[in-house]
Amino acid sequence: MKKIFLLPNPKKHIPADLVENLRNKICSWGADAQIGPLPETDADLAVYEGADLLVVLGGDGTIIDVSRVTVPMNIPIVGVNFGHVGYMAAMEAADTDGLLQIIQGDFEIQRRMMLDITVIRDGRGLSPAHPALNDVVLSNGPIPRLLYFDIYCDGQFSHFLRSDGIVIATPTGSSAYSMSAGGPVLDPTLSCICATPICCHNLSSRPVIYGGDAILEIRNMRCRNNSIYLSVDGKEVMEICDGDVIRIAKSTYTVPLVWPGKKNFVEVLNSKLSGN
Repeated sequence: MKKIFLLPNPKKHIPADLVENLRNKICSWGADAQIGPLPETDADLAVYEGADLLVVLGGDGTIIDVSRVTVPMNIPIVGVNFGHVGYMAAMEAADTDGLLQIIQGDFEIQRRMMLDITVIRDGRGLSPAHPALNDVVLSNGPIPRLLYFDIYCDGQFSHFLRSDGIVIATPTGSSAYSMSAGGPVLDPTLSCICATPICCHNLSSRPVIYGGDAILEIRNMRCRNNSIYLSVDGKEVMEICDGDVIRIAKSTYTVPLVWPGKKNFVEVLNSKLSGN
């Protein structure tokens, strides 16, 4: 790990002297550290050509934003938590010495699954700009009303739902909105897709875990006098029209998240979600 970029989230009001001190520390460990802006579009990626590591200073949302844009470059990412839970961050803002371990080669890379989304409309496929690392959420508004829709898996009918919507999450996203909606927390290194209904009106409906290679489709969506929306990682929103079919499948892209040393799922789960 010789060429490293520090990417602070300007919305977190991270002190500039703290970032500069961290840059100096990394340089004293023998690496070339630069401070770069957060990449927002594909046009920003040229700045990071040849980078060995992106150090993201922020919360889980910042890590997701950077991951979704830079994933085609396959640059390893490590998170330093300046947010709340920071489930995806490898270290806290007060203790960044884990970066020395990474520079010395004592680290592991966890490949995090992503989801490709296609809205099929009038025979055409419409897709968001980037795949989802956390989740895809179907919801409605502006007035809360039941949303009716069918779930298909690999072309076969799976189940019918009446609910406020549904969260289709990766294992990484299982600890976010999906968990709040009553879904299970999954080991983020797994390859599977978790479908968690939101405030479901079917008493028999429960979250369903599909295989990682499953192709899910949401069909026959309807909600009386309401608009229907699809949100991708809480960033990109697409309005759903009558007759649309939403197709969700595992992406060919995976996000390389870096952890100093070795950390297992249970250790991270206990430290981040215990509330201590």
